[in-house]
Formats: sequence, structure tokens, C-alpha cells
Amino acid sequence: MNAPVVAGDVIAEKYRVDRILGNGGVGTMAFASHLVLPQRVAIELLLGERSPELVERSLREARAAVGLKGEHVARVLDVGQLDSGVPYIVTEHLDGQDLGELLRDRGRIELSEAVDWVLQACVAVAEAHAAGIVHRDLEPARLFLATTSGGATLLKVLGFGASREPPVVSDGGAQAQEALGAPLYMSPERMRSSVAVDARADVWSLGAILYQLLTGRPPFEASSLADLAPRVASTAPALPSALRPDIPPAVERVVLCCLEKDPALRPTTVAELALALAPHASTAGQDHVERAARLLGATLPPRPRDSLPTIGLGLSARPRSPESVAPSSQAGPETSRHGAQDKGRHKVRLALIAAVASLLAILSVAAAQLR
Repeated sequence: MNAPVVAGDVIAEKYRVDRILGNGGVGTMAFASHLVLPQRVAIELLLGERSPELVERSLREARAAVGLKGEHVARVLDVGQLDSGVPYIVTEHLDGQDLGELLRDRGRIELSEAVDWVLQACVAVAEAHAAGIVHRDLEPARLFLATTSGGATLLKVLGFGASREPPVVSDGGAQAQEALGAPLYMSPERMRSSVAVDARADVWSLGAILYQLLTGRPPFEASSLADLAPRVASTAPALPSALRPDIPPAVERVVLCCLEKDPALRPTTVAELALALAPHASTAGQDHVERAARLLGATLPPRPRDSLPTIGLGLSARPRSPESVAPSSQAGPETSRHGAQDKGRHKVRLALIAAVASLLAILSVAAAQLR
């Protein structure tokens, strides 16, 4: 299929295409510059056989995605259609790499790092779900590790509003092979329909992504879409611990729960998924858990006090330092001063008690004399 635009083309009379990043059966990604504003953008052109209903839904959801302002969502700036009818979505330009590229470089990711990335994605997806938007096509290539102006790394979710038709199952061949990508992370119901899915389809995809981050391979592998579809629909994935023995059993249970064929058996929301992963998250990851939960109105377990064992989110207060419980001989000037004040108050209390006792004794003697 020929690209709908080439370098030098102007889209919507304001975006000049600088570079085509790649063409596929379902879309083209391009970098462009705004003709008036000092702004670089990314433009995704949605290709493939798209029904009028799908085009309208994509544009409607892309317009809704403009309202997503969270830092973990790639901001949607503009939407529209070319004269040819091809829909496009304009998003902020990001520097960095996506998780698909990182997986090709590293193979698999350390547990805490993988969990934290999925939790950042949960925050973005929770915001979208709260706005009534289901992504439907989450995959490692849609999770982008953006480099901020301060040099930090921030995960952003791409592709809200860019939903595609379910892949068509054929007998194989180049076309089916080309379709593999997002389908590797699609739930069984998503592979059957792009309409009859809800938030639990995104939960499946996040579980499939976490499976690959931890093991280095997707939960279901196939040489063609015709081979992949029945595996996703009816075959259990290999246990993650069989591929990587150091995966904690609790994390394995969470991943496999996300990959249940029946949506009713999966975590109901991404907030529920985040809460389940919380005990294995870093301190920063705990903040992502709380944000995802609050976006969807989930109840957060209370934070334990002092040095109680970690429960639920694992957000127990820090144990007191040895200095704070040091014996009086090791106390500093401030502690000594407070100690002296306490001793003074104690002496006053003893004096008052003694005075009251003496008064009671005198009254007792006087009463006896009167009798």
C-alpha cells in the first residue's frame, strides 16, 4: 500500500511532514512541524480496511482523548481526515524509545522495573477508562519511554482513539504475518470484535505485556494469525516461572489472572490490577498505584502505622530510626532538655499529692476531737 503522505506534504494546512517513520498494514507514523507555531508533532494515519463506523468511532474517541491531560498519556492535539478519507491523529512529539524496541535490545526486564512501567501504564489507562475510553490495542510499541526535559524517564501510553478492526484470520501468508504485533497482546474477545469489549480487554493486554517484560516472550507465539487466534482462545500460556524461576508466585498469579479467557475472572479494573502489583512496586510505584486507584474510585487500604508489617499497598510508615529510640545516655541536647522538664513536672505532682495527703490527715484528727 502506498503511503498516504510523503515528506514535504502539508496536512490540514498547518502540519508539514518532515519524515515518515514507517508504513504498515494498519497505519503510518510521521513526524511533522507546525507551520506557525514552534512545535514538532507526531501524526498517526490510520490505514487498512476501515468501515465508516470504525472511522467515526476512531475520530470520536480521538476527540475525547484530547481531554486526557495526565502525564502518562501521550497528549492528543488534533484529529481529522485527509481529502482521501484517511483519518489522522496528531499527538505530542516524544523523544525516547518504546518498550518494543527495549525488549528487542534487552530480552527481559528486572521485576521492579517491569512492574513500575506497567503501573505507569495503569495510571494512563485508568484516566482513559474513567473518561469512557477503552484503548483496545495496547502493546509494547504503544508504551513509550519518553525522556523529559530534566533527563528523567516517563512512560507514556500512545494510541488512544486509534483503535483498529479485529485482525482477519486467514490461512497464513505474508499478510497474516504482517498483522502479528498488537494481536499478540489482544484478549480473545478483542480478536473477535473491536466493539464488544470493555476495560477488561485492556487488563488482558497489560497482563500480556508484563508477561513478556518478565520472560522475554509474549504469552502466545505463532507464525501466523491463523495459528495465533485459537491459541489465544483456548490454550493456557506457559507458566512465567517455568521461563524465569525467580518470578515471585504472587506476581505469577496476577499475570495469569489477567490472562483468563473469561473476562469475569480477570481483575475488573486496571486499579485492581495495580493494587495487586503494589507489594512488588518501588516507592515511586506505590504513588502510581494510588493514582490509578483514585482515578477509578477504588478503595485504598489504610496505611499501616510505625513499623507494622506491610499490608495491602505496602505503604507502611518508615520504622523509627535507632536515634529516635536511643537510651537517655545517648540523647542529644533537645532530648535532654525535654527530659529535665518531665522530671520537674513529676516533682510538682509529688508535692501536690503530699500536700493533699497532709490536709486529709489534719481533717481526720479534727473530726476525731469533735466526737
